[in-house]
Amino acid sequence: MESLPELTKFPTRHPASCASLSLPLVDLLDAVLPPPPRVTLSIGSGPGLLEALLLFHHPHRASANPVSLYGVEVDTPGCAAPVNRFLPEPNVAVVPGTWAVAREAAAEAAEGLLFVYPRQPALMRTYLLRRANVHVAVWIGPKCDLDEFTAPLREWGIEDVNFGGRFPVLVEEGEAAVVFRRRGLSAAAS
Repeated sequence: MESLPELTKFPTRHPASCASLSLPLVDLLDAVLPPPPRVTLSIGSGPGLLEALLLFHHPHRASANPVSLYGVEVDTPGCAAPVNRFLPEPNVAVVPGTWAVAREAAAEAAEGLLFVYPRQPALMRTYLLRRANVHVAVWIGPKCDLDEFTAPLREWGIEDVNFGGRFPVLVEEGEAAVVFRRRGLSAAAS
């Protein structure tokens, strides 16, 4: 595994991440995603940098047994190096294509979803519809995609504004981070 970059309180770009990363963002994810042993899936985790930073800065998530945070990434047969470079192997779930949904038993029990720069709103909708246990979903992506990519989240749940709305200090200008909770659930219940 590659070494992790140092985070600051200011959003910073890293070559291995689509999203800008900061300590406040990692802390927000720890606060809103289900605590271990409840399962969270990070859809499209790529190299796994954000997920590895979450595990590093919040060790209670890293020491969970069984694993409570999975980075879901597309299989890349024939590539010289695997896409994941930061997450421990037990924390990685692989799907056959960008259209596929993780099907491992732990993935089926997921209560949290994290979407970081997903490629298709339809995939988000599929995860939200097929995961009956999901209570909270987080989307991080470009502001210009906010309406299109949060449409499935608005259909599924209600935006949680208890954490400062769109979190402008957690991601760089031009990005947004939003938290949605399943309709009918209070923030305390999830």
